[in-house]
Amino acid sequence: MPANLIQSAIDKLRVQLNSINVDGLLISEYNKQYLNKYKNNFNFYMHNYAQLLEKTIAQLDKPIHESVFVDYGGGCGILSFLAINCGFKQVVYNDIYHESVQDVQEIAKAINCDMNHFIAGDIDQLFIELEQQNVRPSCICSFDVLEHIYNVNAWINSIAEYPLKLSVIAMTSANPENPFINTRLKKLHQQAELIGFEKNKSWKPSDLNTSFLNERKKIIAKHFPAVKKTQLQQLAAQTRGLREEDIISAVQEYIDNGKLSYQIIHPSNTCDPYTGNWTERLLNLEKLKQYIRSKNLQVSIHNSFYACSTNKLLNIPKFVLNFLLKIAGNQSLLLSPTYTLIIKKRRNNN
Repeated sequence: MPANLIQSAIDKLRVQLNSINVDGLLISEYNKQYLNKYKNNFNFYMHNYAQLLEKTIAQLDKPIHESVFVDYGGGCGILSFLAINCGFKQVVYNDIYHESVQDVQEIAKAINCDMNHFIAGDIDQLFIELEQQNVRPSCICSFDVLEHIYNVNAWINSIAEYPLKLSVIAMTSANPENPFINTRLKKLHQQAELIGFEKNKSWKPSDLNTSFLNERKKIIAKHFPAVKKTQLQQLAAQTRGLREEDIISAVQEYIDNGKLSYQIIHPSNTCDPYTGNWTERLLNLEKLKQYIRSKNLQVSIHNSFYACSTNKLLNIPKFVLNFLLKIAGNQSLLLSPTYTLIIKKRRNNN
């Protein structure tokens, strides 16, 4: 049974993590912070990972021991370690940050976890290296990554163009249909856009903590010094959601034609103008599904249940919410703490 298998994998990971002194590892400060967070809140996070793995296993066309698991945007490697403990034939750890790839290699050694492949880069580089290493993925899985992808349509295009059949299972807590989450994340967007955040040890060196709006002003002023102050403010506001190269293209278009073809759709979504990393992006799920289907891919979106804690009083509303979620069915997101996007690619060009 998948539930028993996943629980065994979680129990093993608990022992593995408890066997190490995270602060003594030769890894980056931000991954130390994340790893300690997982250790200190183990049950909460494992509740989410268990649901993600259960959905992933349900999509497999072959037994687990014959399947290849890709952890996309794997961070400090927790999902990869669980997949290994579940008994996947091969596990591929992938992250866009080279430092995280190096960190997870060190963590894997420390917990005696034998991982097969480490790949640095985004989706296109991932597919290139999988082909070069003759690795045929059964599933690509991610936790809290989807909401940060700069160009989701381009990401979907890469999946659609990949010649082998596979499943993509992406779980995220940026649920736009839960009104409480929606309101909270919009406030977070506003802070990132207008104010910024205090940087701490859990931040990557490349993470921007100052106002995104002000940084776009700097980019425009640097590349277009002739732009007037009033235009600068307007153009910086109208290029929200673009990274540097696209900001430059948009402003050049404005200078040449007197207008911008780029249109901001969402009232608050914003991204780092240097990396393109979105601040907990709230996606339009209906449009997302329509686009995925236009690429001849199967798609579905599922809810999840709340993790209970040792606080019995706090658990009461969670029990009620979980009961309501069960009645509503797995595609009702109104009360859900997360959503899981499942893309099924049936076509096989080989």
